[in-house]
Amino acid sequence: MFKFFSKREVADDYRDSKQALVTLYNPKSAASEAYRMLRTNIHFSSGGDAFKVLVITSTFPGEGKSLTAANLAITFAQAGEGVVLVDADMRRSSQHEKFEMSESPGLSEAIVSGNVEASLRDGPVDGLKLITAGITPPNPSELLHSRRMDNLLSDLKSRSDLIILDAPPVLAVADASVLASKADGAIVVVDMTMSDKNASRRAIDSLRAVNARVLGTVITGIEPVRKRYGYHNYYNGYYSGYYEGYYDDSEHSSDEHGKAHRGRTVQ
Repeated sequence: MFKFFSKREVADDYRDSKQALVTLYNPKSAASEAYRMLRTNIHFSSGGDAFKVLVITSTFPGEGKSLTAANLAITFAQAGEGVVLVDADMRRSSQHEKFEMSESPGLSEAIVSGNVEASLRDGPVDGLKLITAGITPPNPSELLHSRRMDNLLSDLKSRSDLIILDAPPVLAVADASVLASKADGAIVVVDMTMSDKNASRRAIDSLRAVNARVLGTVITGIEPVRKRYGYHNYYNGYYSGYYEGYYDDSEHSSDEHGKAHRGRTVQ
């Protein structure tokens, strides 16, 4: 699953929510359409299986994974699904800034106390709920790996159609692999100006090592493509397509802003 987004539109350091949440504030934009296509690709990748927990991660920090998670959550909610977006990047949280709400109480407090209700906030779209990261604990990996985290996910599953976990980068800490092992699928966001093929391969191999189901990648950092046909100009440098063989047993890879892998799940 692949989709391309330009560097400017997926930067995780946006502080202005109107710039960051393009699917909310500019739903007719090319970027918003790309997120909707990514949503469709995820539906097809599920293969009809029960699909409740999705992890969005990246190879390194700053590649656009939090922005992808936020806009993807909005597009699922806009389609009528009940979605809970969880900022599980407790070391470098950002969803509270994007959605302009307090960071605490959040995930860390919910795990420790077992009280999900106190940390669950209403999002800006009907059907969207958020759990911010909360106070940074001294042991994020241990909390995420705990039985209490399993109980929290079970609780959220009973309240929603889909849980999207904004996870830390795979190669930075163990948290992403821990979360991916608990999820039904994972998407890796890769900035082509930051990550090389070997780094992306290591990230995906790390997820597969914990039996995570890697659905595909979303590639960011792509400059707009100018073609002679107006179709490409209409999408302002975003174009999606299906690439066979980009991910196979011998060569893994990564993408940003949504490209799908021939409608197949990347195993």
